Amino acid sequence: MDQERRDRVRRALAEAKLDALVCRLAENVVLLSGYYPQIGASLCLFPADGEPVLLMPRMENELADRGFVADRRLYDCWQNRYPPPMESLARLLRQAIEEKGLRGGAVGYEGSFETIAPNQLSGEPTGVGAPTIALIREAVGGDRLVDAADLLYQLRACKTPTELARIGIANEVAAIGLRAFKEHSVEGATEAAVSAAVEGAIRREGCGYKGARFAFAWGQVTAGPATSENWGYPVSSARKLQRGDFVVVELGVVVDGYWADVTRTVTVGPASDRQREVYELVKRAQAASLAAARPGVRAEEVDAVGRRIIAEGGYGENFVHHTGHGIGFRYHEPIPFVAPGSGHTLEEGHVHSIEPGIYVQGLGGCRLEDNCAVLAEGGRYLAEVDIPLD
Repeated sequence: MDQERRDRVRRALAEAKLDALVCRLAENVVLLSGYYPQIGASLCLFPADGEPVLLMPRMENELADRGFVADRRLYDCWQNRYPPPMESLARLLRQAIEEKGLRGGAVGYEGSFETIAPNQLSGEPTGVGAPTIALIREAVGGDRLVDAADLLYQLRACKTPTELARIGIANEVAAIGLRAFKEHSVEGATEAAVSAAVEGAIRREGCGYKGARFAFAWGQVTAGPATSENWGYPVSSARKLQRGDFVVVELGVVVDGYWADVTRTVTVGPASDRQREVYELVKRAQAASLAAARPGVRAEEVDAVGRRIIAEGGYGENFVHHTGHGIGFRYHEPIPFVAPGSGHTLEEGHVHSIEPGIYVQGLGGCRLEDNCAVLAEGGRYLAEVDIPLD
């Protein structure tokens, strides 16, 4: 039971003068219930007063045991004798709305989410389009539906201790992939083969890790000249790794609905003097930004201390992107944004990446990325893993 999360949601609803939230996106169902939907055919009704309700396929009931909502309204689906999921959801939502006295009330929904995290069936993620909005509007009645995207993002920004622990497990699973990345980044291997080894290690060893039921990864591996553009996420290819290459993995990992985003850079064979110079500069910048991350500090200051080190090393123009972004309920979250000009101030419970990088045509690119939890005593990485450059 994550009582702290429940209390925060209720306080936010009261401040926003909303009677309830209705959420369908997997990332927000995880936020409101701790349950990570498989096929994306679930809804969570979270009233300002009373207990939250999950509307979900019967076949996913055991998945919700990992969450903290006891009231589950189950329906059967995917056999010819059962109605389509949307019909069952409409029926169950109408019943729950009536039961909770929410008919005609002010209800928030996910109106402005464009980038979304996938449900467990990641090949077919479920969004919130006109059919879902119409379903909610018909169940609630009246004209008091409110786009609660900003409210949800604010709720997600500061993680509870329970959520920090689960995001920590996702980071530990990501470390499995980083070790596989180092092991398989050898001369003659293709970028795609290294990527497959990373993703396979996480599927193989992540499922069951500290009780995790579901672990999945997206490992983008690039090598050689392509790494100079790696901040743009080029796709892993059939190119073979060559001696002297920089090799970079950009790794997104989800474990039971909680996310990690990490990056490492290695070389194929011994690093050159210049490669080592760039790597050590990035490493120093990352350490400086971690040391600066604490509650009350402006996010742009955390960015600036690392960026200054890279600039003083002569590569200021080669650090072309942000230092960090929020993470936890999705691969990339908007709060906090750690970058020049950011208006965010770090708060206890924020989780963000620290990912300085240097990208040089002819040399390649080098980036290091870990996920930092902002705690009362300062910033702390959610997993420590030492992957040597060469």
